[in-house]
Amino acid sequence: MKPYPTPPDGLHVVSAPPILTLTFDRPQRRNSLTDEIVLALIDTLEAASADEEVRAVVLNAVGDNFCSGFDLAGRAGSGSRPRPGSISRRMPYLVNRLIPVMLEVQVPVVCAVRGWAVGLGLSLVLASDFAVAADDARLRAPFTSMGITPDSGSSWLLPRLAGVARAKRMLMLGEEVSGAEAAAWGLIHRAVPVGQVDAEAVALAARLAASATVAVGLAKTLIHRSSGRSLEAHLGDEAFAMELSSRSADFREWAESRKEGRPPDFTGR
Repeated sequence: MKPYPTPPDGLHVVSAPPILTLTFDRPQRRNSLTDEIVLALIDTLEAASADEEVRAVVLNAVGDNFCSGFDLAGRAGSGSRPRPGSISRRMPYLVNRLIPVMLEVQVPVVCAVRGWAVGLGLSLVLASDFAVAADDARLRAPFTSMGITPDSGSSWLLPRLAGVARAKRMLMLGEEVSGAEAAAWGLIHRAVPVGQVDAEAVALAARLAASATVAVGLAKTLIHRSSGRSLEAHLGDEAFAMELSSRSADFREWAESRKEGRPPDFTGR
């Protein structure tokens, strides 16, 4: 197993198998993220994918807000002006790695969202497998209102999840969407009263952690690969995934449980 990296300030990593919990802790900055936190998220999720004991990941935050995006003010306050081309140099190694890792890791990711989920914070919500948000959570992609264009995969994720017309409302008009509206659009898994967010997210993660982990992970891979594959190629991917999952201990457990008339006890193997 790849060891988990030591988290930087502003990020807590708690491994309590079968669930790994990642918590943003910068409430004074509305949990905006630094370069160090983004890199740690990438490394930690990659390590989780190789950890045989982890079967679900919870992504949450301390305080009233989930994540207000990248901490641009903190970077500007460093006192050094970057060379031209800084954005195009940095992004391939930061958010442009983080979002694909979230989509590709076969461990399911559950996101608990309260308050603001803005910019990069919104993309983290969209890239999670399941997001549970407060009814009054505030999801926004403010880029064009700032005179810049979307990043961190938001212009790829939003139209696929909510459709082109709704993506234009959020990305071109900068319209804010509540948690309740996001659930109605299909952007997130569920919206609940704010006091129930954490409990709902943990319960969902526990449900995933008790599932047939190999099959769930491969199903996630099939879903995310499907948009770039022809039907014929995708059917081949499905056949390969079926071959792998049918050789798992969890599939054999399901077959035994059927014979014995009891619920299956999946171990994630």
